[in-house]
Amino acid sequence: MILRALFHYLFHFSTPRNINTRPVPNVDTNRMLGRWYELARLNVPFEEGMEEVFADYTLRPDGNIDITNQGMSGKHRRRKAHAIAYPGRESTLKVSFIPFLRCLTSSYNVLSIDDTYTHALVSNGNGSCLWFLSRTPKRNPESFNGLMQEALRRGFDLSALHYTKHRFC
Repeated sequence: MILRALFHYLFHFSTPRNINTRPVPNVDTNRMLGRWYELARLNVPFEEGMEEVFADYTLRPDGNIDITNQGMSGKHRRRKAHAIAYPGRESTLKVSFIPFLRCLTSSYNVLSIDDTYTHALVSNGNGSCLWFLSRTPKRNPESFNGLMQEALRRGFDLSALHYTKHRFC
């Protein structure tokens, strides 16, 4: 688990790109709490073969956020990863999958979010990761297309976009 987390951080800090990952201003982290389903992603090694991916965000007594990511692996096994998010500046979270090594964090930037906090586009600090998130596992075509346009406007190459499968959708 520790080796996977270290790989995660090395991956996040590599492959610099000319992509705009500046977060939108004034994201209310309290409204981000709850469950978010991954609708699509640019594939990253630590999510290879994962479907039915979702994350639960829970406020901790210290003001930070517990994150539990879950998904089904290609072997039909549920996989979980736990992290702590530390609110940063300008609507950025600093996420650590190794909480006792808080110095190893990666940025989690909200690039787009609707007024009702039901659809969001999120990336790491350098654009090597991209997630399309929703409060429900079913894609709303209008909202999803809006997120796609925003990702393209910011310089993401969506040719390798993985559409996450969810049962019953």
